[in-house]
Amino acid sequence: MSHTFAISLEWQPNRRFPDAALAEYSREGVMTATGHDPVSVSAAGGFGGDIARWNPEELVIGALSQCHMLSFLWVARDEGVAILDYRDDAQGSMEMRGGTGAMTQVTLRPHVVVASTSDADRVEALHERAAGMCIIRASVNFPVELESGVSVR
Repeated sequence: MSHTFAISLEWQPNRRFPDAALAEYSREGVMTATGHDPVSVSAAGGFGGDIARWNPEELVIGALSQCHMLSFLWVARDEGVAILDYRDDAQGSMEMRGGTGAMTQVTLRPHVVVASTSDADRVEALHERAAGMCIIRASVNFPVELESGVSVR
């Protein structure tokens, strides 16, 4: 079974400087997909982009974080573990290499809240199973580390 996903990306040129030098060209765009709110995108601030917009590196980290969360929640439901809350404070690193760059590592830091100590004891195994299911994680060529936390409410 295969699935197809599609987006549209439209560059937002800097209309004030239509003949701008390379250093002044706009890095802004809007990403859309049918049925979704538009996402304002740009280059990272260090590459002349607008820091108020999502950049490609953040989107990669976000895709990994969301994929792990969705896989984890599915596994928890499958195992009968009630998750009361979930938060991830993920971080990624990029290195410049001879005029270009590459993501070199992402660390996911999910913290989940469960209702019982017996559920808390199972969370690490659920994360391991979820990591093996995440399609985005399987698609990247850099390490994705996991530093999980759990608490009982």
